[in-house]
Amino acid sequence: MLSKALLMLVAIVLMLSSSSAVCSAGGQDKSKGASEIVALLEKSGYSYKKVDDGLWEVPGTGKNLKEFGIRLALADDILLVMVKLVARKDLKLEPALLTKLLELNHKFDSIKLALSEDMIYLRMDTHVRLLDSQELKYLVEQIANAADETYPQVKPFVAGAK
Repeated sequence: MLSKALLMLVAIVLMLSSSSAVCSAGGQDKSKGASEIVALLEKSGYSYKKVDDGLWEVPGTGKNLKEFGIRLALADDILLVMVKLVARKDLKLEPALLTKLLELNHKFDSIKLALSEDMIYLRMDTHVRLLDSQELKYLVEQIANAADETYPQVKPFVAGAK
C-alpha cells in the first residue's frame, strides 16, 4: 500500500516537472521566433519598423490604396500578417456592405477578411516553423495585393470617401 502511494507521488512529480519544462520551452520559442522574424525581415529587403515586442510594420503601397501598413504580429508560434482597411467608426454599416464582405471573403483562398469591433481588416497566418524568406515575401505580397484589390470595393461604404 505504501509502495503504491510512493509510486503515485513519483509519477505526479515527474508529470509536473515535465510540464514545467514544456512551458519554459514555449517561452524560449517566442523569443527565438521574434529573432527569426527580424532576421527574415532583414534578409527580405523590406523596410520595416518595430512597433512593439513581437510586432513589426512593413509599409505597403498600391494603385487603389496609396499607403498602408502591413503588420506582422507574433502570437506564440503563429505569425499573423494583417492590413487594416477601414476603421469601423468610418463605415456606413448596411446590408450591401456585409454582403460585399462575405463575397470578398469567399473570393480569397488563404486570406481572411474580417469585421471586428474596431475595423475591417485582412489577415493571413502561418506557423513560424514553416516560415522562410520566400514564404515571408509571399505573405507580404499577397496581403498587399488583396488590400489594394479590396479597398475600392469597400470604399463606397466609407463615410466621407470620394
